[in-house]
Amino acid sequence: MHLCYVDDSGDPSRGKLLTALLIRDVDWSHVLDAWLTGREELHRLFGVHKRRELHANKLFKGRGQFCDSPEQEAAFTGSSRATAARIALSHLSKRSSFELVTVGAAERSPHVMYARFIAWLEDWAALRDTRVMIFYDGQHGLDETGTLDAKERHELWERALRASGPYRDVHRSLELSTRRIVEDVVMQDSRYSQLIQAADLIAYGAYHKHRQTNPVVWGGSFQPSHAAIAAYMQTSAHWPADSDNGVHWLSPTQEPPA
Repeated sequence: MHLCYVDDSGDPSRGKLLTALLIRDVDWSHVLDAWLTGREELHRLFGVHKRRELHANKLFKGRGQFCDSPEQEAAFTGSSRATAARIALSHLSKRSSFELVTVGAAERSPHVMYARFIAWLEDWAALRDTRVMIFYDGQHGLDETGTLDAKERHELWERALRASGPYRDVHRSLELSTRRIVEDVVMQDSRYSQLIQAADLIAYGAYHKHRQTNPVVWGGSFQPSHAAIAAYMQTSAHWPADSDNGVHWLSPTQEPPA
C-alpha cells in the first residue's frame, strides 16, 4: 500500500503538472519524521515554526509571514528563503524512503488533467502490485478555527463536497474489480498537512525546472525561479530513471471524430 500526497503547479493557459509523493505505508512515519526534522532546523536557523505553512508560491516570491518575530521576518530575505527550501527538501530526501513523480500535459482543464494523472498512476501501481490512497490539496470542509456556527459549518462542507466532486468522479469511474486507486480522493488543506506542503514545494520546483528545460513546450516569456529549482534538485535521487528531470510529459489527447 502506498500513500500518495499530491499537489499541482503550472500555467492554466498552457499546461498543468501534478506531483505525487508516494510513500509505502510502512515508511510513512519515517518520511514524516525526516520532514519534521527539517522543519525543526528551519525554526532554529530562521524562526520558521514547524506549524507555519511552507507555501511555495509565497516563499519563493517573498510574500507571506513565516517567522516567529518581526526581527526574524525582516532577516528572512530571498536568500534565506531559498536556503530554507533547500534544507527542507534535503532532509526529506536524504533521510527517508519514498518515490516521486510528476505527471504533466498541455491540458487546460484541471479535471481532465487529474483523470490522466490517475490513469498514469493506475499503471504505476499495477507494475508494482500495490494499492494507492490519494491525499490532494483542497477544501476538506472542517472548521479548524472553531469559530463558525452550525449553518456556516454546513456551508463549508457543501463547498468542499462540490469542489471535490469532479475528482471523486474520476475515482468512481475506475473499474472496481481491477482498480489500484482505493477509496475517493481525500482532500486536505495544505495548512494542516505537512506532507502536502512537501508536495507543494516539489511541484513548484518541478514546474520551474520543466519550463526552464522545455521552453518550446510551454511557450511565452518566463523567468524561472532558480531558488525553486535548486530546492527541487535535492529530490533527484527519488525521480524515475525514465523521466525528464522527474517529469513524465503526456502526449496530447486525441480529439474524438466529428
